[in-house]
Amino acid sequence: MSQQPANENTIALQNAWQRYAEFDQSALAASKSHLNLRRAVIILSVVATLLAILTQLYGDAETGLGQALKIGLILVPIISSVILAFANKMQQGERWLVFRTGAEEILKEIYFFRTVLQQQAERGQWLTERVAAIQRQVFEGVGGELVLKPYTGPIPPYYSPDNLDSDPGFANLLAQDYIRYRLDNQLDYHSNKIVGLQTTRTRLQAAIFIFGGLGTLLAAWPGGIFSIWVALTTALAAAFTAWLELRRLDSTINNYSQLILELKIIRDHWLSLSPAQQTGDEFFKMVTATERVLWSQHNQYISEMRRAVAELKGKEDDLMIKALNTPASPVIDAKLLEQAQKAMAVAAKVLPKIGVSEEVISVAEAAVDNLVKVAGSKETSAANGTEEQPIAAAQQPASEEISPKKLKGLPHAFVVMPFGRKQSADGRWIDFNAIYQDLIKPALIEAGFEPFRADEESVSGDILTDMFQELLLADLVIADLSIDNANVFYELGVRHSMRKRGLVHIQSGRSYMPFDIFNVRTVPYHTDKNGRPDPEFIEKDRQAIAKIARETWASSQDRIHSPIFNLLDGLEEPNRKSLRTPLATGYWREHKEWEERVEIAQRQKRIGDVLLLTEEVSNPLIKEDVITEAGRALRSLGRHELALQQYREGLKINPKNSEFRREEAFHLARLSRYDEAIVKLERLLEDEPGNIEAISYLGRIYKEMWINEWTHIEDEQERQKKAFLTGYWLKRAIDTYLSGYSLDQNHFYSGGNALTLALLLDNLVQHFDSDIDPEWQATRQQIALLKGAVQFTLESQAQRNSGNFWAFIGLADLAVCVAEEPKAVTRAYQKALTLAGQNRFALKSTLAQLELFKSLNFRPEFVNAGLTLLQEEIKKLEAEDHAAEDKNRNIFLFSGHMIDRANRREPRFPAAMEKEARERIEKALDKLNADANDMAIIPGAACGGDTLFIEACLKRDMRVEVLLPFSEADFIKESVAFAGDEWVTRFYNIRNHPNVSIQYQIDRLGPLPPGDNPYERNNRWALYAALIYGIDRIRFIALWDGKGGDGPGGTGHMMEEVRRLGGITEHLDTTKFDYWQAKGKVGKVLDMLTEGQ
Repeated sequence: MSQQPANENTIALQNAWQRYAEFDQSALAASKSHLNLRRAVIILSVVATLLAILTQLYGDAETGLGQALKIGLILVPIISSVILAFANKMQQGERWLVFRTGAEEILKEIYFFRTVLQQQAERGQWLTERVAAIQRQVFEGVGGELVLKPYTGPIPPYYSPDNLDSDPGFANLLAQDYIRYRLDNQLDYHSNKIVGLQTTRTRLQAAIFIFGGLGTLLAAWPGGIFSIWVALTTALAAAFTAWLELRRLDSTINNYSQLILELKIIRDHWLSLSPAQQTGDEFFKMVTATERVLWSQHNQYISEMRRAVAELKGKEDDLMIKALNTPASPVIDAKLLEQAQKAMAVAAKVLPKIGVSEEVISVAEAAVDNLVKVAGSKETSAANGTEEQPIAAAQQPASEEISPKKLKGLPHAFVVMPFGRKQSADGRWIDFNAIYQDLIKPALIEAGFEPFRADEESVSGDILTDMFQELLLADLVIADLSIDNANVFYELGVRHSMRKRGLVHIQSGRSYMPFDIFNVRTVPYHTDKNGRPDPEFIEKDRQAIAKIARETWASSQDRIHSPIFNLLDGLEEPNRKSLRTPLATGYWREHKEWEERVEIAQRQKRIGDVLLLTEEVSNPLIKEDVITEAGRALRSLGRHELALQQYREGLKINPKNSEFRREEAFHLARLSRYDEAIVKLERLLEDEPGNIEAISYLGRIYKEMWINEWTHIEDEQERQKKAFLTGYWLKRAIDTYLSGYSLDQNHFYSGGNALTLALLLDNLVQHFDSDIDPEWQATRQQIALLKGAVQFTLESQAQRNSGNFWAFIGLADLAVCVAEEPKAVTRAYQKALTLAGQNRFALKSTLAQLELFKSLNFRPEFVNAGLTLLQEEIKKLEAEDHAAEDKNRNIFLFSGHMIDRANRREPRFPAAMEKEARERIEKALDKLNADANDMAIIPGAACGGDTLFIEACLKRDMRVEVLLPFSEADFIKESVAFAGDEWVTRFYNIRNHPNVSIQYQIDRLGPLPPGDNPYERNNRWALYAALIYGIDRIRFIALWDGKGGDGPGGTGHMMEEVRRLGGITEHLDTTKFDYWQAKGKVGKVLDMLTEGQ
């Protein structure tokens, strides 16, 4: 143990022990009083039965005995009733539980004070505040009647100087001390209690069986002379049964048995760790787990009051939370390792006797000495104020129980309910803040929603505008109808009238609902006498709310939850974007900022940025819009596989979105998955027969299927003949385009395609068919009429909108078919191409149309006039494509571990393993034929795997793109500098290399979204940046131990995603490196040392 703590801490600890002793004393007194009163009631019930029997036998006699028996028979039930009423009034049973809970919570905080917080300067103040908060909780629990009898015994109570295992109570504790004084002490206490409780239970059960059997025997006695005494034996059996139930022996024994099992597991886990693994962090974990297990049997009685206490003290982080969220002090690690060193000294004398070689012992000694030196250096750096600090608190993982991570992309749930404490019509008080925090919010989180209440908005603004916007946009609204609250009913009415889906109604204790909503389904929940969630039912109520929320969200899109939409046929939801709340600018700022960044990314052809920015949008209203914009951007850049992925994500949000359904089919067709595309378009047209765009897409598919039948034939004559023989696909395409154009003559795309394809077919018929089909003859006669109609439509659209590229390109295509001289074609394409800009999709579509004409020898002079001009315009884009393909043959993506920090508990990438890691990376690059024609994309340049990989790539003269999650200075501080100046120098050498370009996340993608992790975001960014080159060109190398990293952006996720898409991966499993084989002997020795402790 360490020395006595400072005086100010001693005072705080002294006061804590005093309060613990007083609560413990009060709990024992209340428990004894409670049991004595209940025992008296049980005994009096047996006495009453005995007096009744004696009165029956001797009460008729006019003697003093008879009169006394009659008086006693009257007085005993009266006395029993008085005692029972007094016991219920005093609530000694509940008071005992509250006092015991308060005592045990103070004891828990005392042990935290002496272990986890022993290096915290403010722990004395923390303990004082915690004890005060616990006293307030106990005060509320006993109904404001807290008068404690002063404790005058030894401090700490139960301390015995003669017993070496008795805790003196004031010194700081290390692992061995904590196990002896706390963990083992509790194991012994509860083990002994179980033995005593089992003995008591056995005796009571035996008494019940004996008196029950005796009653049966007396009832069956010949002549019935003892039958009157059956009542007494039955009363005795009932009394013992009541006492058995009152003591709750079965549940207590089960609870104690479970507690003993958990404590043994905790102790065995600690003892199974090697000395190198028994760090301060592991020690803190053991303490925290032990205290939570011990506390678990008490916390249900006052947990409901914690929210009120927290509100009194504000929302500042507790010192315990801060201590657990930061690494253990180097001082703790040093002291624990000193214990290991002492154990090593003892073992050095013992191990040779059991056959362990001196060589292995010396290796183990060196390893332990090295660990102690590392701990000493950490302690020195901490003392000098140079211990490494995180660059931003927001980047550090928070305690799961205290501050759960906010997840991205979850459906949004808005809670409509009163605020604060309100009284219902029947006089009950309900604490709606506690209902939200302890019941509704956890239930919604469990159901997979992001919960929100109007008073939770963290920025200043108009709560009314936020409320209206939430009612309009939220995926789910949950309304608490427990009381008649005007605000709740008003907001519920707004939601009922605006949205047909996404409504859940809950209530507590109502026997009726107002007439207008009497028929809506409500989910009940339970409250206690304080108006807070009832601890007995809280878990069941949470599950019920979570279940209804999930079912409502997952129900069919045709399911209507609003009674207004159910009753009023023909009522349609308004366009949510047209109902924008002017003052709620935050909802639309996200869209504007996203549009600006995507536009920049499109101009710079950074498709990976577009994909990541789209993924990060959380606003439910604009999510569909950004997917639409992203899909169009990817389409314009010719990335159909990525556009298909976007639209399918959109269909998960809104399966009825016509554009998503149509574009999904379009991109399936562009990927030559024609059958899937046709089926999806046919289903869309069943739902929307007038969807001209879908009809045009279907016509395009038939056209492509026709082209695929003959385009591969090299001989011109054979190619044209095959095109004619497969003309049924062409005829089907013409008919489909005509059906669309007949619906809307302004739709020049369908009309223009019908006309050009009809002219192509007519040309083929004239060459290969002497006996023209009468059906085609009728269609041919309509070509002249169709020609005039399409030309009029195109010219009208061009005049109406001088920037409409597709109208002008349609006029140019029409000129190829009908112009009288090639110059007219040239002039038409010149006008169109001035509007094409850098639209790769538009230019390639136009080129494909002309090449189609050329392949069928259709009006060659006019076609060549267009091709000559168009090829000059597209030559630059093709040159860029070819240059990029030559320069970036393959794309290498990398993710790997950093060099281990000095305070890492379990080694993963020690500095001594650098040489082998470099060799493995070099071999992987050689295996995948990496050379100067390839490019590497790395999400970081941290010391360790990143740096080794970049250096290996530069050695091969590859281009390298480094994506950093922070500014350069912050990144070096966080991920490089801790490993030493050599790694910092190597970082700068990489940065200054001409083949390296560095991109910063904040510049390219903007601020980190709430709840996201900058490193995971960086990994996703790198993955998307690589995917734009095509999955067939990606080579992913992972320097990885195979553990963790399963979340989005982790190494495991990247590996799985590349494999799923069909990319090539190379896993360098660090756990199988030769380095660890050399360390095996040391590990065995350390295990033997652990067993010897």
